[in-house]
Amino acid sequence: EIQRLASVGGQTDVLQSISFIQALRRSTLDDNLSPLDPDALDRLRNPPQHQLKIEDPHLRLAIDTYLALEHSAVEAYNNVCKAVLRCYPDTVFPSHHEIKRIVAQMSGIESIADDMCAEGCTAFTGDYALLDRCPHCHSYRYDQIKYEASNGKVKSPVKVFHTVPIGPQLQTLYRDPAAAANMCYRDERTKHIFEELELADGKLSVYDDIITGTEYLKAVNEGKIQDNDIVLMLSIDSAQLYESKESDCWIYIWIIINLSPDLRYKKKYILPGGIIPGPNKPKFIESFLFPGLHHLVGLQKEGLRIWDASKDQMFKSDLFFAFGTADGPGLLCLSSMVGHTGKNGCRMYCGLKGRHKHGQPQYYPVLLKPLNYTVSGCDHDDIDINKLSLLPCSDYVDNLYRVISTTTTAQYNQQRLETGIVKPSILLGLLPNRMFGIPECFTPDIMHFEGPNMGSLFTDLWRGTMRCDATDNRDSWDWAVFRDKAVWMDHGATVAACAQYLPGSFDRPPRNPAEKINTYYKAWEFILWLWGLGPGLLYGILPDKYWQNFCKFVRGVRIMSQHSLTFEDIQEAHRSFCEWEYEFECIYYQRRADRIHFVRPCAHQANHLATEGFRSGPSACYAQWTMERVIGMLGMEIRQPSNPFSNLTFLAIRRCQINALKVMIPDLEPSNNLLPNHSVDLGGGYVLLRARDRYNYHPNEAESRVISEFLHAPVPKFKRWARLRLPNGQVSRCAWKETLKPADKVRMARNVKYHDDEIYHFITVAMISVYSCPDPELLQKLMQTVWSCKYHDSEALQLVSAKSIQSVVAMIPHRPKLQSGVVEDHFFLLEKPGLGLVTVDEEIEDEADGDE
Repeated sequence: EIQRLASVGGQTDVLQSISFIQALRRSTLDDNLSPLDPDALDRLRNPPQHQLKIEDPHLRLAIDTYLALEHSAVEAYNNVCKAVLRCYPDTVFPSHHEIKRIVAQMSGIESIADDMCAEGCTAFTGDYALLDRCPHCHSYRYDQIKYEASNGKVKSPVKVFHTVPIGPQLQTLYRDPAAAANMCYRDERTKHIFEELELADGKLSVYDDIITGTEYLKAVNEGKIQDNDIVLMLSIDSAQLYESKESDCWIYIWIIINLSPDLRYKKKYILPGGIIPGPNKPKFIESFLFPGLHHLVGLQKEGLRIWDASKDQMFKSDLFFAFGTADGPGLLCLSSMVGHTGKNGCRMYCGLKGRHKHGQPQYYPVLLKPLNYTVSGCDHDDIDINKLSLLPCSDYVDNLYRVISTTTTAQYNQQRLETGIVKPSILLGLLPNRMFGIPECFTPDIMHFEGPNMGSLFTDLWRGTMRCDATDNRDSWDWAVFRDKAVWMDHGATVAACAQYLPGSFDRPPRNPAEKINTYYKAWEFILWLWGLGPGLLYGILPDKYWQNFCKFVRGVRIMSQHSLTFEDIQEAHRSFCEWEYEFECIYYQRRADRIHFVRPCAHQANHLATEGFRSGPSACYAQWTMERVIGMLGMEIRQPSNPFSNLTFLAIRRCQINALKVMIPDLEPSNNLLPNHSVDLGGGYVLLRARDRYNYHPNEAESRVISEFLHAPVPKFKRWARLRLPNGQVSRCAWKETLKPADKVRMARNVKYHDDEIYHFITVAMISVYSCPDPELLQKLMQTVWSCKYHDSEALQLVSAKSIQSVVAMIPHRPKLQSGVVEDHFFLLEKPGLGLVTVDEEIEDEADGDE
């Protein structure tokens, strides 16, 4: 009810937001607020109805060269051009400037340029489109020297930003038959899900995608999402392009939920939406988002006409906005709610009221009421997390009216405090029947949650660097084991030494936290260190009650990091998080008012991960990993440090055009399915990779015994292979080649997880040495987070089918003290967190070891 919002009144910032929301609701593709070029608008409404082909071999050569050198300097392309013309003088080989124009024309992708404030405060869009000066800093919109010299005729903007409209990008996804078939995933999977729900009394066997979430299924059931509709997810984040100078900017991208999870996060299918130049943070970021959302609303009203190459037919698709994802600061740009230190600061807007210390403004999501605590407005009784509704609060609309209807600043501040709403969200400008709604369209961000947020909470506690009030005493913090510098340095060295046991497929190993934790310690490093290595390495260092509490949290995180979950998995994670949070407050915060700040806002987010698994699908599906990889990909391509924002904008636009071209003409991109030379495809995604024995191998006594017992015959002649590529993209190695390298020069990849699969023939088998079963006492005591096993070497050899190997794992050596008091040499298991959705692209490294 946008008109009702506008009629209520409100503070200046609120009215400003409402005016932009109204402008969005009025949007059409024909208005002049953020217009497309007339030719582009005509192509949008009347898309080409044929496949894109390159008939001219000279043009194909030029485009192949341009794509091959896209990460190189312009001079590299020009040198190739000169070399081609020297050899073939009659060849028509376009210059770099010409080939860029040709690629842009063929892709049909172009950007919309809008003026912005020189200081980056706001953009001259929406209701600001006719202003000549910034409403915040009052800087001029146009170059005043040119403006005055021409008597106001030359209006040259001081600064511009670019938006890449999503409509043309979506149309390209259907211009190739195979790509168009890929876009049918959502429709087909949705039908199967409803069939399963009907047969299983409304319970799914697996939650492995956004479209298994109840929010999506409800929208389908209500008719908001229908066949052929395109479901979108927007992700926004700020990016610091250089560590050594001010270079912040904002980037947002579109993710297409119609594609299957194994495709939608690849860079070819990620659609950049816009670049907001820095280095200053925008004061009214809604004005920068306006052009992209204006285009979206226009398409929501009119529908997007698409030619489907797989069916050779035109159809009209409605665009549905599902989720807006971001880290904590980024989500405020979309939600327009208070930050995480507000009284109602939950990013999921569940209604949990925080508590604060006397005389301090920051609120914390403390469940247990402090002893002798009488702070007005915060002295409510204990909150039972098991009874708290963790779903988005249904009172958002009523609370929004309460904020808007205030007439004085004091009233506004009070309602803002109580409701957690600063102003209306810019997303209210989208069509209500073409989105999930607010706050239902917001999701948690597991990447920052399990990375720097929770990582910092635990390490600050254990290092004793958490703020200590005058009424408290660090010497009473028996959990602060890393206050002892020697213990902290020794632990850091142990973490760094584990790198050799982590396979290369685990990506970047954690650096020594004692040396590097304050120098851009990455989220992935926190995850491998704390939630991977932590339970095993901290055994015997942390006192038992803190260690067991930590392991409950790790159990929940490990479950919710997976991209495929069962109903029982989510229930177990929720139970682990609930128990962890209550115990965490009891043993650390201890109902002391001077320790309220121990319960940071991220602690409360743990319980939302499980409920969101049901509502929105696995957290990995909407984590910020994709956004971070896009930022890194574009940032690495910057070639003009003196003008990084313009260069970044050009790179993003070029990325859109190249992606579109590769989708429409698939053979422009080399196939990733090509096998390395001399490899053997075993089927099912298993591939044997070199090196291979040049001559027949003669096994040792223990190996011969195992083979003979299996065959009931003498050992035949055979050759060994060094590596096996698995269906998940990992490459396992055998000890034969891996042990030839120094231990500090290898990332061990010979430990594997397998399932029992009876074999009948001595063909493509793997000889493995099976670890012992995990120590049952440790396993039960630590919520199944530490699988501590013995290694039996040649005593536990057996043959298994190569296709029974499921994944490459890490086995980390440690010496636990068992409950019997005995200290033994063990290895504990570490699996790659969230295998399958961590990166944008999975690339298989082809290490040519050669024959031996």
